[in-house]
Amino acid sequence: MVVRKDIDNCSAILTVTITRDALKPKLDAELKKVRQRVPVKGFRPGQVPLDHIKKMYGSSIFTETLNEMFSEELVAYLRESELNILGQPLPADDQQMKFSINISNPDPEYAIDYEVGYVPKIEIQGIDKAHTYERLTISNLDELAEEDLQYARKRVGKRSNPTDGIEDNDILRIAAHELESESGEVKAGGWETQMTFLVKNIKDEVLKAKLLTLKTGDSLRYNARAVEAHEKEDMHRKYILALPEDDNREVGDWFEGIIEEVSRVADAELDQEFYDGYFGEGVNNKEEAIEKLKVGILQFYDVRSNALLFRTLQERLLELNTIELPDNFLKRWLGVTNQGKLGADQIEREYPAFSANLRWSIIREDLMEAFGVDVSDAELKAEYGRRVRNYFQSNLPDNIMESSIERLMKDEKDVENTRRELESDKLLEAVRGQITLADKAVSSDEFHKIVEEVTAKAKVEQSEDVAMRTTLDEE
Repeated sequence: MVVRKDIDNCSAILTVTITRDALKPKLDAELKKVRQRVPVKGFRPGQVPLDHIKKMYGSSIFTETLNEMFSEELVAYLRESELNILGQPLPADDQQMKFSINISNPDPEYAIDYEVGYVPKIEIQGIDKAHTYERLTISNLDELAEEDLQYARKRVGKRSNPTDGIEDNDILRIAAHELESESGEVKAGGWETQMTFLVKNIKDEVLKAKLLTLKTGDSLRYNARAVEAHEKEDMHRKYILALPEDDNREVGDWFEGIIEEVSRVADAELDQEFYDGYFGEGVNNKEEAIEKLKVGILQFYDVRSNALLFRTLQERLLELNTIELPDNFLKRWLGVTNQGKLGADQIEREYPAFSANLRWSIIREDLMEAFGVDVSDAELKAEYGRRVRNYFQSNLPDNIMESSIERLMKDEKDVENTRRELESDKLLEAVRGQITLADKAVSSDEFHKIVEEVTAKAKVEQSEDVAMRTTLDEE
């Protein structure tokens, strides 16, 4: 028998009672089982006197049987009550679990109080046409497509090493020697290196203008700090000075060098050879090339735009749906479950982030149930197949494809993360049909800035309650 006494709207004490009439038959049955299977010296199998069995095993039989009955009663009640419990039931703090153990004559009844935390039933608000959600689109799609086309022409263009001049998009290789100072001589024992850099990336406009007047074989004096704007000293030493990581010598800023090589890539001509080589069949002119590139660009931004929309949806639903949690119970449960690994101070500090994450999980699960969202094993495998094809950029033989998918899916954590991503994609698709979407066009630069800010915020939030979320996931 189980009696429920509510503490508040989301936690309760469940008193589980086992009567002598229910317990005694179970004890007698267990005694007979032990009698049949346990060998005792001096007695034939199954002929050991019951009093002897009681003396030898009575205490353990009594305790195990009673605990099993408590558990069965509790589980049956929770199943029938359909309570959406959080964590696991905990024995109440204020009780003394000391029972008189008498296998021959049990007490009239035995009772244990369990504390449980649960989530009251809610109706999710915010999923209807009255609620408008903003979705970002790209305002400079034509510009991005032109840039991608220019990149494609560079990528497959012809490379050369001109000796008669330097242009803005050239890459220079300079044999450089460290100087004593801007006007000094070559430093004895100074650093000698080859510096390689793209002319248009030079931050000092005076140095850039000077280089554009030179050619292969010419020499010049320059400040290495003026080449590229590396804020961190280790980056300057690695990428400009080309110093080994374990070389701690002091190196000055001024160098004298000879331009050893100028590398230039000429843009490929916009002809059929270029279209066929870069796009394959189906592209015959610049307009068709631009449209083809737009498709890929839109796919790239659509994925990220949907992720931002899902984040907006999450934040809005958390605002609109107040979900009361059994905070005191959950804090106690976290401490008990982690067996002292999480201190009270840490639990108090991280609990706000943990509870926000938990509220979203509750909303998400309710929505998945409402929309019938489920990801099958076949869909999961298909997603890994897509990843393999994208990685190799070709159709692989079936045996190699299968072995690659099988190897990737051995990572259980990655499989679970992938399943969750697919569930989110399906959930967003289902929700989109129920809400009002308003597109907002922004530039690609602004779009990336927003993504970076949201990503940074998400990382902070995820790091605030890692230990506690791990605990909940393991239950």
